Amino acid sequence: MSIKKEEQDKVLAMKEEDILAKLMGNEDIPTAIIQVPRLGIEIHLQGLKDAQINNIREECTKKKKENGKWIREVNNTEFDAGLIVEATTNFNWNNPELLKSKKASDGKSYIMKRLLPGERSFLANKVLELSGFNDELEEKEDIKN
Repeated sequence: MSIKKEEQDKVLAMKEEDILAKLMGNEDIPTAIIQVPRLGIEIHLQGLKDAQINNIREECTKKKKENGKWIREVNNTEFDAGLIVEATTNFNWNNPELLKSKKASDGKSYIMKRLLPGERSFLANKVLELSGFNDELEEKEDIKN
């Protein structure tokens, strides 16, 4: 999270009241518009909350017994598709006409059939980035310099 010089000075000068006001203020969810040139479309994505990501991960986790122990294994392709379905805001991946066109049972399976692996990976990584992953938080010493 890069902060401009003016914003850095404001952050350093913040008092407790200012910090509390910011924490209790509006919660802005980051968004991005991604173009998929191969398909000629734009996909509008937004960041997801912990609960949403955890629900998707749980839906994409298979449990199996191996050597007397239960093993949980996440299907990463399905997880990526689930993130994309949940984060897309400008259309519905579960649209019945869309699903019918690829004989898909749901939006996740449609994405797995229609998007290339690199496209899925890029979009899923963007969703995670918008959700706060891969953000670089700056230490106060870094801001001063």
